[in-house]
Amino acid sequence: MVRLFIGTPSKGVLLILDTGSALIYAIFDPRKSSSFQKINCDHPDCTYFKCVNEQCVYTMKYADQSVTKGFAAHETISVIGKGEGKAIFHGALFGCSNDNHGFDEDARDGALAGVLGLSRVTISFISQLGSIIKKRFSYCLVIPLPNGEYTSSYLKFGTDMGYRRPSTQATKFINHPNNFYYLSLKDISIDNERMNFPPDTFDITVSGEGGCIIDSGSVLTYFHSDVYWKLHEKFVSYFERFQLAQLSDCPEPIQLCYFLPETFNRFPSMAFYFEDANLRIDGENVFIIDYENHFFLLAVAPHDDLVALIGSQQQRDTRFVYDLNIDLLSFVKENCSDDSA
Repeated sequence: MVRLFIGTPSKGVLLILDTGSALIYAIFDPRKSSSFQKINCDHPDCTYFKCVNEQCVYTMKYADQSVTKGFAAHETISVIGKGEGKAIFHGALFGCSNDNHGFDEDARDGALAGVLGLSRVTISFISQLGSIIKKRFSYCLVIPLPNGEYTSSYLKFGTDMGYRRPSTQATKFINHPNNFYYLSLKDISIDNERMNFPPDTFDITVSGEGGCIIDSGSVLTYFHSDVYWKLHEKFVSYFERFQLAQLSDCPEPIQLCYFLPETFNRFPSMAFYFEDANLRIDGENVFIIDYENHFFLLAVAPHDDLVALIGSQQQRDTRFVYDLNIDLLSFVKENCSDDSA
């Protein structure tokens, strides 16, 4: 999540950092802001929304069945940086959600309040800021501390990247009409053993289906069932040597979970082989590990969609830099907690 400040006077909100979404939206009471301006249907910005009963509205539906509805508006958005640094953006296009189902009921009191859309779509936060941030942003997702608490790190913009190290790798984004961050995925390995999928497994089809997306808004990584069950079989084969007890009641949509013995730490690594770059994921980030309740879950799941989706669990402790000027994703291993406030 990322903390932004919306309105005048500004109200702090926590939003999901989501490279797979376009709109910035939040559960927000416009009556408490003097800078709030609702958008009429005849406004050019309403072309990105629907006009219903002379109101510019939107509906967002998610895989977990949560739904948010609201109307489009212009509002002041503030970002607080390191030290006393502060940037204020007037007239930002955002969604004011007023009809929510399946969200945290305490969102109005400081819990999760919405989504910060960072895709390449025109209405995203990144696209709106455009030249102000030199079309570049970066994040490094922290791993929780041993006691379960999190430190924070910074969402960075423009030239404030600080990642140029010899081990930095880079791969080009693939252009696609839906403006998600598509990558050219060639193969996958588990415990340093290549799966050797056919070369066209993760290609985008003529109809625009398939491919591979990097998505910070999804915790889990998803693959089409045909791919997933081959990976599943490989993980099961790996853990057989340790005679771990496999659990049968994994939370949906996760399909593989185990009892965690007290001293077990032999989690297999995973790697994604992209065009010109390889992203290696340490075993602790391949799985969701609950040391207190003694079980762990494979943070990879099947779905019916042909597209592969790399979620945030597999992005932790790696610096990702998105440079939209040259359509390039750079990444390098980093202790993200070192970037904390």
